[in-house]
Amino acid sequence: MKPLLRLSGLALAIAGVFLSLSRANALSPALGAPSNLSASVVSVGDRPQVHLQWSPVSGAYLYQVIRDSRFFGYVRQPAYTDLQVVAGETHTYAVNGLGKLWGPGASASVTVTVPTPAPPAPTGLKAVGQWVTNCPKCAMPMAHIILSWNAVPQADGYRIYRDGVLLADGITSPDYTDMAVISGKAYSYTVCAVHAGIASPQSAPATATAPNPPASAPPMADLVPPTNLAAHGVWQGGPADLLTWDAVPGAAAYNVYQYDQLIGKGVTAPSFAVPSGVFNGSMTYTVTAVSGDAESIPSAIAMAAGAADPAQKPAWMPDAPVAPSEVVAVPEWNAGRPRVRLTWCGHSTDDTYSVYRDGVKVADGLWRLCYLDAAVAPGETHTYAVTGVNVPWTAPVESAPSASVTATAPTGPPSPLPDKVQIAQVIPNDDSAVVFFQAVPGAADYRIYDVTKPGSVKYSGGGTSIEMNGLDPGTGADLVVEAVDKPGPFQKMDGSMGPGAMGMDGTMTSAVNGQGDPSNAPLVLARSDVFHVTCRPLALTGAQVFLDNFRGSQPFTPSALDPVVAALSNSWLEIGEVENDKWRIRTYDADTAMTKAFLMGNHFMDTLYDGPTAAGHPFSHNNNASLVMMPKATADISGGQVLHVTFEVDAHFDSRRWCDVFVAEAGDPLLEPGKFAENNDLPTVKGNLFRWEIHAKAHDAQVFLGKDSGGNLQQVELFDEAGGVGPDDFGPPARTTWDGKPLLNGTAQDLDRRHRFDLYLSQTRFRVTETAPGTDPVLVKDETFPGGVALPFDTCQVYLVHQLYHTANDRHELIDYSPDETYWYNDRPWSDERHWDNIGEEVLPGFPK
Repeated sequence: MKPLLRLSGLALAIAGVFLSLSRANALSPALGAPSNLSASVVSVGDRPQVHLQWSPVSGAYLYQVIRDSRFFGYVRQPAYTDLQVVAGETHTYAVNGLGKLWGPGASASVTVTVPTPAPPAPTGLKAVGQWVTNCPKCAMPMAHIILSWNAVPQADGYRIYRDGVLLADGITSPDYTDMAVISGKAYSYTVCAVHAGIASPQSAPATATAPNPPASAPPMADLVPPTNLAAHGVWQGGPADLLTWDAVPGAAAYNVYQYDQLIGKGVTAPSFAVPSGVFNGSMTYTVTAVSGDAESIPSAIAMAAGAADPAQKPAWMPDAPVAPSEVVAVPEWNAGRPRVRLTWCGHSTDDTYSVYRDGVKVADGLWRLCYLDAAVAPGETHTYAVTGVNVPWTAPVESAPSASVTATAPTGPPSPLPDKVQIAQVIPNDDSAVVFFQAVPGAADYRIYDVTKPGSVKYSGGGTSIEMNGLDPGTGADLVVEAVDKPGPFQKMDGSMGPGAMGMDGTMTSAVNGQGDPSNAPLVLARSDVFHVTCRPLALTGAQVFLDNFRGSQPFTPSALDPVVAALSNSWLEIGEVENDKWRIRTYDADTAMTKAFLMGNHFMDTLYDGPTAAGHPFSHNNNASLVMMPKATADISGGQVLHVTFEVDAHFDSRRWCDVFVAEAGDPLLEPGKFAENNDLPTVKGNLFRWEIHAKAHDAQVFLGKDSGGNLQQVELFDEAGGVGPDDFGPPARTTWDGKPLLNGTAQDLDRRHRFDLYLSQTRFRVTETAPGTDPVLVKDETFPGGVALPFDTCQVYLVHQLYHTANDRHELIDYSPDETYWYNDRPWSDERHWDNIGEEVLPGFPK
């Protein structure tokens, strides 16, 4: 009879080993674990292999190899090669010895990831300039550059670089159209292929010049944006809105946007119905005018209104609305025609406003505190009154009318003034300058521009100084200041300037820091002589220097969160992160779809939105949104050394918008940058942190030292200047504005005017200072930590934190609105912008004298 099983010599030997185990195990010691176990990946042809090797184990007759907890093979020698691996896989190998007289010994393990090889670089890259008469994205005539290349078979996608900077990522087809080009300018492109996250070398470059428009191209129409946009809430099986606005002369159609999303294109009448499926009560609307290939900049916003279900009475009913106060009527000449601009102060019970002219209602559903009456003839006189309105359920309730005001429409534009704008002082920075000038009687606003770029201007918001950014550090710039008759138009503040900003030749027309209605077309009353500004260099001279002036910075791309931080992110606490070569930028509890971080005029800018805006979310615009800037640098302050942190940021703060500086131990992840102290939460894993808070009119600082045995966060108050609360009443620094007006978020005086802030910190002492342009540094505080407290770390990670808190309460918690406050609530609610520059840190041997 044939045997049922043939055993090899090796198998027989193994069987012999185990036959004796029951007798030997009781008498012999177990084998030790293999030492020096290592794994290396090698390639044979196009196939990867994992090669294991280890030091011999005394007494071992064989070695057992286990992969991912499953038996994989026996070998006699202290080495093994795994041929069954695939690129991208991760495996854990365990090895133990077997003896003739005893069982398996202790095991050693090692984990290895089989790398994915980089794909080859794309070939055949071509770049061709093309003029298109109808851009598929914006329906405008403009210059494009068309890229194409040979496909890489194993590529998951492609990255495109323009002039050495990443332009686009995640492109899945071997072609791309660059629409952000300026006619007449040459661009150089390269492409790399990406497979399993591994990028190929970059392709050979291809260069193209963006074409100019053909000589026959028609000029773009000069359109002003629509005015008096209003949202009228309706019920259509769910809340919905009917939008109305004033018709624009010369407009053939209109585009309607919800936030920045186009929801209505080519609308021919000055009204649009927002269906319930699109309605979102947390969002705002804007409208642009369209004529042929031209599109205006967006109108002023209107807040979504919606309506209550008529079959279900709301549980809460608002108080009756109160009549507006301080109504002002200003006659203006705008875009070649007369108009009257009305403004007023509202009341917390008012949702919208109605306007009466000569006793007849001419507008309702107005969310903003402004109305522009362009239906007037030159020289006409009219009387106006305003009412507040809210809708408790199905029927609106209207207040009594305000006190009436009278205005006469102008018969023509204002005459230029005989005098020039006089420049009083110029304070240069490394790539910017603050320009002070004398007030011009009758001027409502001022603007500055580089004479080589007259299409891009920056307004002062009515103040008598402007910080001009984006100057060439090597050559400086020739500048002009103009006095104008009305506030500059609000365009957009988030860098992408929006519809209507790009001309036919790709040049941008931008109005930075405009705080008037977007339809405003300011007329020049007076201008200065051309003057030259020369920049001054900035440098840090200590050790361990990190300094970013945001010139030549790489673009931000999405990055992975620290695993500890990622574990906190959920539908209630959204955390996102981007990075470049110098920074990690992380947001907590922000509206991640709208919040932006980018470069603008050689400085860093962020627009932080208090989120989320998801329809029906219970905490819409009621979070503590934080944007955290983390430099990719740490500092060692052991041995009594001092960390110096310096940065510039515009100082428009209020109770809901402020900035913090944190210093924590390097490698101790930041968990909660917002209201952690009030919630008894640890700010970092260990809970050790220095915090400096910069508010509207005061500074304060604390040290946090984890939690005590009772689970309470340990907080050491260093100082608090808020009205004498705290251990001292040092008094706030003189953070004065240029014309003495109060410090309020979004006012003309401090929007995009950067102050310099400096922190000096050792393990036992701190010093903070603030410097406004044109003034000497103000010492805020310089003290040793009380009670022998010391920071329990000496390797530091710095965090600059932009804070935004519960902005949904902005509007209705204010009893009334002053003219200086309306800009922020009217044009960018639930948000805050910051312009940062010259951020650096260094380590000094001691505190400066």
